[in-house]
Amino acid sequence: MKRLAVLIAICGCWTACGGDHSTIASPSNPTNPSTPVAQTFTLSGRITDQQSGRAIGGALVQILDGPDVNKAAISDANGNYTLSGLTAATFTVQASAKGYGTSTQRIDLRVDSTLGLALQISTRTISGTVTDATSRGILPNILVVAFNGPSAGMSTRSDASGNYTLSGVSSDTTAIQASATSYLTSTWSVPIGGDARVDIVMTRTVGTPTPPLPTPTPEPTPSPGSVIIRFTGASGAVASYSESGFSIATTAADWFASSYGKPGPSIQFSTPAGVSTDGEVRITAGGATFQFQSVDLYSSTTPIPYVFTGIAKSATVYVVSGRQGNTFGNFATIASGQSSTPIDTLLIRLTNAAAVCCANPMGLDNIVVR
Repeated sequence: MKRLAVLIAICGCWTACGGDHSTIASPSNPTNPSTPVAQTFTLSGRITDQQSGRAIGGALVQILDGPDVNKAAISDANGNYTLSGLTAATFTVQASAKGYGTSTQRIDLRVDSTLGLALQISTRTISGTVTDATSRGILPNILVVAFNGPSAGMSTRSDASGNYTLSGVSSDTTAIQASATSYLTSTWSVPIGGDARVDIVMTRTVGTPTPPLPTPTPEPTPSPGSVIIRFTGASGAVASYSESGFSIATTAADWFASSYGKPGPSIQFSTPAGVSTDGEVRITAGGATFQFQSVDLYSSTTPIPYVFTGIAKSATVYVVSGRQGNTFGNFATIASGQSSTPIDTLLIRLTNAAAVCCANPMGLDNIVVR
């Protein structure tokens, strides 16, 4: 018994004093599984002008709420944007651009998705009083026209108290023009932004000017290698038309073939009395490059604000804008000013601001290209 007690005591001391425990199995530590990487998604799309469908470059596309709040991207020259690395969630996307209102859309993003947003041009009111520079008296019935910008061609007249108001004018419009018999036509700048007041002071001419007589312009003479698109085979409503290897598509307003031209036919669109309408055509050559030299423009009773846009490989390479005075029912030849610049797409946009008295037809003929 005494010997057994000694052995037990020795064993206890060995254990307590840190003896070799290698013969005692210890439980193995379980391996922790790797934390799964959160999956992310991409939202992309295109920002366009609601009225014309044109791409809007430099637009801000921003997430307003959700886990990726304030994440943003800027659209490129073709209107395209990409927001990547987004968490699956439901959130609100907002697009905005200078001269346009904002557009918002709610989206539930669970896979890579596409979202296009169209922006409406923001508008404002320009108003003021028209007076005589010599007498300082009020001038009623003076024609006031938006001279440039997206609202070019919108017009009104001063009332019996000399006051005028142009409503619904694009915030990008930077000038207005006033004209009347016996007065110099004057142009007044308008700061870009919100509602503005511009008081117009008009200077009298010496004597009474004689209205200019309409002088027919000669047929355009194409340079070597050039062709004239004459719309010889156009008839009825014109949505698309092809001639001499060029394709013409009407992209804004309802165009039709008219027997009147230089010579006929031409293509035209009409605006009801007191209404302003933009008409646009797109000219391409099956992907080939070409140069635009001139076009003949026509209006029955109003001036013709125009914009020529040259595009190459989806990038805008030039924009030429101007305002042809009243042609008194004739055609006027307008040079592009860019006849040596190669493009693969040409846009011709005309603004038809009909007077309050009557509807107005406006059109074009003889597109000279090379």
